[in-house]
Amino acid sequence: MRRHFGQTKAARQAAWLAEFSDALTTLHPRLSGRIEWDAALHYFYSGTTVADAVTQYCLARNLEEN
Repeated sequence: MRRHFGQTKAARQAAWLAEFSDALTTLHPRLSGRIEWDAALHYFYSGTTVADAVTQYCLARNLEEN
């Protein structure tokens, strides 16, 4: 995870969640507005990369790859 001197925890979290949302809805557009944010926060707090988090999220919900 990239850190910047002037970046707060809230800003890092918001950036990670936005990137996660963009990656997930790009892969599965039907999930727009239906993301389980508690699960996304779990991946963020676990230190999971966005790409791995999207893969794990899809596997946990039995979403087929396009």
